[in-house]
Amino acid sequence: MSVLIQGMTGKEGRRMAAWMIASGTDVVAGVTPGKTGEQVEGRPIFDSVADAKKRFPEIDTTSIVVPPLRVMEATEQAIASGITYVHILSEGVPVHDVLRIRRLAKEKGVTILGPSSVGMMMPREKWRVGYIGGEHPFEGAIVGSIGLVSTSGGMSNEILKMFFRNGIGVHCAMAVGGDRIPGMTAEEAIEAWMKMDEIKLVAAFVEPGNPLLDRLVTGQVRFAKPCVFLVPGDALADLPKGRPYGHAGTQLAEHAPTLHDMRKAITDYGYPCFARMEDFIEAIKSL
Repeated sequence: MSVLIQGMTGKEGRRMAAWMIASGTDVVAGVTPGKTGEQVEGRPIFDSVADAKKRFPEIDTTSIVVPPLRVMEATEQAIASGITYVHILSEGVPVHDVLRIRRLAKEKGVTILGPSSVGMMMPREKWRVGYIGGEHPFEGAIVGSIGLVSTSGGMSNEILKMFFRNGIGVHCAMAVGGDRIPGMTAEEAIEAWMKMDEIKLVAAFVEPGNPLLDRLVTGQVRFAKPCVFLVPGDALADLPKGRPYGHAGTQLAEHAPTLHDMRKAITDYGYPCFARMEDFIEAIKSL
């Protein structure tokens, strides 16, 4: 997969380029309007995605690292140029922009990861987009049959470290993003992993208040392969209900079940669900 970085000449874009290139990702070019002719990490910068695609037609993935109010325009450029996989690192993108991006992506068959996503990695291919896995994502990595989905970028990295320390191998890991409205939901990401033959089990970190948890509790969703969930957050039990908390706007309804009861209901439904990392790890090792 050949990668373009939109916003590559900025501070974050430069750092992302350096990290991805160092980890083996085929970053071929960048885009920053008005910066054509410049280079970052030896890769050329273009004024537009169309110009970059004309020079490098093999580009199929883009990582967007631009201010939040420019994300929609950047995404529209990418989709119009035929890019099929869009990763958005930028945080704080207006909700109405994300809804428009989701609609456009669905119409064009494009995968959107983010906003506020640290990316995706595949240890077997030594490929990643974004910051997922840290500066050296494949040091100590173990290839296996687990598909990781996380609604938190930081927890994506923490879980990967714990997996590898405990001898658990990963085929793919994806951080769907921490904004309230993501381009790809946790449920959609799990469904995507279900279609991959190499993945035998999905491990998911989902923050309290995520719609997927309610759908599991009420039996509205059933996955084709085993899933194990990590759902922390018991401290929310001592906080007022109906208010948003955290970067993802986690919110528990006034009459929502306690997290303990929710975990039990999800476990009884057939998907082991835990509050503690240690229990999460042990359950996966036993399957």
